[in-house]
Amino acid sequence: MLQDIYNDIQAKIQQQIQEKFGLSADQTTQSTNVLLENFRKFFSEDLMAGGMSGLKELMNNGINDIKSNPLLHQLRENVLNDLVNKVGLPEETAQKVRDFSMTEIFERFKTELLDENGKPDFAKIMSKVNLVDFQGKAQEIFSKVGADIGRLFGK
Repeated sequence: MLQDIYNDIQAKIQQQIQEKFGLSADQTTQSTNVLLENFRKFFSEDLMAGGMSGLKELMNNGINDIKSNPLLHQLRENVLNDLVNKVGLPEETAQKVRDFSMTEIFERFKTELLDENGKPDFAKIMSKVNLVDFQGKAQEIFSKVGADIGRLFGK
């Protein structure tokens, strides 16, 4: 689901940040890779660690103002640190690249997953879900729950 969005965003952002911030082709590629790696981790690990409550909190706090959303604070810091430490960008440039890129990514997610009122659009979301991946995750969750239930009953 998210991979298609990531691929489209990566191509768009690479061209724009190279032009806007004067990065080399290598810095541009590294910057978008760092950004997307952090987003993948955020969505697959950090946000989902609390189950659906993390996603609900993100939506309740709003993705319109990514700078003030407390759930996004760590993501913003991780992206900044990686742009400085892994890509070698000066901190001021890294902040600009981060802020621009994160805004672009969240705008794309809003278009892809939310309705015109900014609420999650179930039809849009389901159209993006890879059922094979979803089935694998569901089996993983149920196997963990099954093991816990088994212990509860002494099995």
